[in-house]
Amino acid sequence: MPTSPRASGSDIDYRPPLLALAAWLGAWLGTGLSPLIALLGIAVAGLFAALLRRRPLIAAVAITLACCAGLATLHSWSVHSNPVAELANDGAVVVADLEVHQGQLSDSSPGGPTWIATARLVAVEGRGQLWQSGAELRVSATGALLDVWEELPVGSTVRATVKLGPTDPIDQVSGWGSLRSPPTVLADPGPVDAAVNHVRAGLRTAVAGLPEEPRGLLPGLVLGDTLQMPSTLVAEFTVAGLTHLTAVSGANLMLLLAAVYWLGGRLGVLGWWRRGLGLLTVAAFVVLCRGEPSVLRAAAMGLVGLAALGWASAGQGLRYLSWAIVGLVMFDPWLSRSVGFVLSVLASAGIIWWARRWSKVLATWLPGWLAEAIAVPIAAQLATQPVVTAISGQVSVVGVLANLVAAPLVGPATVLGFAAAGLSVIVPPAAVALGWAGGGFAQVLCWVAHAATAFPGAAVTWPASPAGLALLVVGCGVLSLAAPLMWARPWLSVLVGLALVFALIRAPSVPGWPAKDWLVVSCDVGQGDATVLRAGPDAAVVVDTGPDPALVDRCLSQLGITRVPWLILTHLHADHAAGVAGVARGRRVERLLYSGVETPTGNWREALAALPEVPRVVAGPGTVIGAGQVRVQVLSRRPLLAPGVDDQDSSEENDSSLVMRAELPGLRVVLAGDVEPAGQDAALATGADLSAQVLLVPHHGSARQSEGFLRSIGASVALISVGAHNDYGHPAARTLSTVGSTGARVFRTDRNGAIAVASGPDGLLVTTQRPS
Repeated sequence: MPTSPRASGSDIDYRPPLLALAAWLGAWLGTGLSPLIALLGIAVAGLFAALLRRRPLIAAVAITLACCAGLATLHSWSVHSNPVAELANDGAVVVADLEVHQGQLSDSSPGGPTWIATARLVAVEGRGQLWQSGAELRVSATGALLDVWEELPVGSTVRATVKLGPTDPIDQVSGWGSLRSPPTVLADPGPVDAAVNHVRAGLRTAVAGLPEEPRGLLPGLVLGDTLQMPSTLVAEFTVAGLTHLTAVSGANLMLLLAAVYWLGGRLGVLGWWRRGLGLLTVAAFVVLCRGEPSVLRAAAMGLVGLAALGWASAGQGLRYLSWAIVGLVMFDPWLSRSVGFVLSVLASAGIIWWARRWSKVLATWLPGWLAEAIAVPIAAQLATQPVVTAISGQVSVVGVLANLVAAPLVGPATVLGFAAAGLSVIVPPAAVALGWAGGGFAQVLCWVAHAATAFPGAAVTWPASPAGLALLVVGCGVLSLAAPLMWARPWLSVLVGLALVFALIRAPSVPGWPAKDWLVVSCDVGQGDATVLRAGPDAAVVVDTGPDPALVDRCLSQLGITRVPWLILTHLHADHAAGVAGVARGRRVERLLYSGVETPTGNWREALAALPEVPRVVAGPGTVIGAGQVRVQVLSRRPLLAPGVDDQDSSEENDSSLVMRAELPGLRVVLAGDVEPAGQDAALATGADLSAQVLLVPHHGSARQSEGFLRSIGASVALISVGAHNDYGHPAARTLSTVGSTGARVFRTDRNGAIAVASGPDGLLVTTQRPS
């Protein structure tokens, strides 16, 4: 007699998860393959299903995979095979009528703050032709155009000049659009968009009197509106493992529904009436959060999580999750390629599989609410940690503790914020009162993030290699088995908690790191530069800060740096200057040296805000500064060729980077920011002595290099500070080949972690934080 996939004595049915995986794989294949190959694969899957009709489960998996792949292929073909996509591939400049969707401000662009949004094309005119179109573009605005586009009401239909560009074949838009003119409004937002804009603006107005951090955080908690969140707070939430609170996530909806059900029960709203109230709440949540695919994903995952915690067993929860996955990838196949979708599914699965059982164990000696507050975030973090580490290259040690402390605060802040948003259009004074009440909880959440990131051991570097991730998966699995055994013993739980606190109060490091006599360290700060020149036992000259305050702070803490006599910014692009607050955190920064170019202006304002009383010195060719055993000379600085150029012209600002030579005992280093060939050739033309043993390869090893410049240095060690999985193709194969041909040995932060160089009797000694 055939065995059933349903385990004996259990309600765990593995058929729905298998079908969900088949649907996911089908959508992933359909959005990535050419239509011809995808259709061939669908035909093979259909034939396979027909041949195996006597094995219904295998046949169902094959049919599900084929159907989802077919739907995804049709979606992908319609996006990438239309006149707009052809214009984008040709880089055409067009006049477009656009219906603008919700945008966001990004600080990660090399050219400074950039507004990015999706927009639906109504019509496009270019190359003498006019098309009516429903295609979607991803549009961006920088520089002088930034504010006017950012302030445009969502849902407006506008006309603008757009330079089109191609997208990746797996993207779900037909092209990129660089906005080249201010918008001319053709039509105001429709009734739904206008109402949503009014409510979202009402919430921002209700919290306008709060301090900066809770004023920016509360709309993020409630509606995913993070436009007003300070970048330093965003970075702290990332290190503290609290980023999920500011995204439109299933957790937000779970909290809101739980509050609505509780309130309905107190008011006597029961049975189907209460279920109807829940459905209205879900609909309001989706509409207020703009109804985009990520919002629908969050709604589905929130309902699954609430059902799993409240009414469903683990088996029922897995079924709900499986059908939610199938429905979502059929509705939007590109979710199958979304990291956010992966994290949502894994977090929901972790909560379904572990949280309820763990909370029951903890509830034998803790209050029920506290047991659940501990079990849920730990279950979610264990389930998602391998993916988070694959992206970030680190494990958040403080995340569990931070989420534990934050858990009781998130619910009141979210519910009060939603209430304030709703009342803002009816009774504004009541909305202000509720907004301030929610802002109090948001302020405490900000303090939690500050405290969490203040721990030197807040995060541990972990290799994102296949072997490293496999080891982490095994470790998370072992922890999941050990957790209930530990929590059944209060004394052991307390002991492990104390050990975790001890791990947090000291900076983590691998054996042998940092090297005892290091002179130069290239910090691992992701896609950016931060170089440390040792000036004394606890002092260093820091050149650039990387994009993330937390990462440069961690590097300096590991090196034991408490005093920075000079902070040097080669130029002000975010990947070199956005981490200034991390250098200043708990350290005395005595002086700032920079090129005098103060664009991008947003980055310059943030740098000044982090160093309000630090004297500033403008550098020019020939400037020399010293601190302890370090002497730095500015060899070249190419003037900005177009003064007042907007922040969009990244190459001009790259070439205005400071080109410097640092001298330490027995060691010379050339550092050149992001200079490109024009700036490198300008440095060569000065006739300055560029020779050095160590070179920090300019612009993260991009393909834009002057071979003469690289050869003139004659370095034996070349350092490349670069982030893993960056979108720029850094470091370029051609640059690696050129640098290698000069006789230099190349070390990269994306593979080696932080890199330390010392001078020994037999030459240079290089120590890396992790093996390549």
